[in-house]
Amino acid sequence: MAAGADESAIAVAQSGSMTIVAIASRTLIDGIAAHERYVTRIVAEAALAPCNPGWTWYRSGTGDGFVRREDGSAFATGALSGDVLPPELQAALAQARRAGTAPTIVHAATAARPEQLAEWSQTTGVHFVAAPAWRWEDSTASSFDATPDFLATDGSQTATNDSPRARLFRTAIVLGSLALALHGGASLLQWAWLSATDWRLSRQLTELARSAGVPAGNASLAAAAIARRNAELRHAAAKPAVTDALPLLARAAPALGALPPGTLKSATYADDAWTFEFAKLDAETSSRVIRALGNAGVDALAAPTSSGTRMRATLDATAR
Repeated sequence: MAAGADESAIAVAQSGSMTIVAIASRTLIDGIAAHERYVTRIVAEAALAPCNPGWTWYRSGTGDGFVRREDGSAFATGALSGDVLPPELQAALAQARRAGTAPTIVHAATAARPEQLAEWSQTTGVHFVAAPAWRWEDSTASSFDATPDFLATDGSQTATNDSPRARLFRTAIVLGSLALALHGGASLLQWAWLSATDWRLSRQLTELARSAGVPAGNASLAAAAIARRNAELRHAAAKPAVTDALPLLARAAPALGALPPGTLKSATYADDAWTFEFAKLDAETSSRVIRALGNAGVDALAAPTSSGTRMRATLDATAR
């Protein structure tokens, strides 16, 4: 019942004033119908079993089990393991006790011993009694007629003309759509979080600049003003600033040192930036140097000249 509509096969039958609905795996039902040419009916075993007062616990023809309630509903259980009740039956009884709908009696059509019945009655608080064994082969024709038939249900999920390949594509489309929706929602949430974080940091930066008495029209201007004031204070204390010539050159040195000897022709420092004149660099070498400088916190821009390549390097804003 928890599966999607496309994965479930549903059959309905009317028995007097009661409507009986059976749910099974669509793959199972379609597989039987497609490969067993002489199958004329597909019914749920639990719907054939008789109802008794309280609950009746039957052993299935598959070796597992199921419980048929007095109202005609049923649920599957695992096989009996030693003297321990199947966990599905234990959970159902516990839930029924919490809801105040626990049965007064459970008929065990499982060839259980009397001492087992007594122990189960004591541990669950529900009276267990022995019941005659039952086999689906012994069901009457009238029982079959009153049982939902998956092949005869006109218009049900199993009675479709869709090929297995078409259903696979439909499932893939549904899963793909869900994945796209999840990805879109996550991306939107991440964008909103990043926007809020950026706004908060920009506001803090602007307030910090104003409290320090430097111009702060916006976050970018505030960051630049704070960097300038920091450099002024460090210079006044006879200390280098991060944008000074030597600290900036120290950052760039490893990337420039990877170039072949004689490539660097000249280097000039002005306005917090180094301008390097190189011999002609191919596009791959130029890109490699710019990436290496970027990893070191140096923002570089290269352009070809008549005599080679010129590159301007400044401290990246995030490293100031």
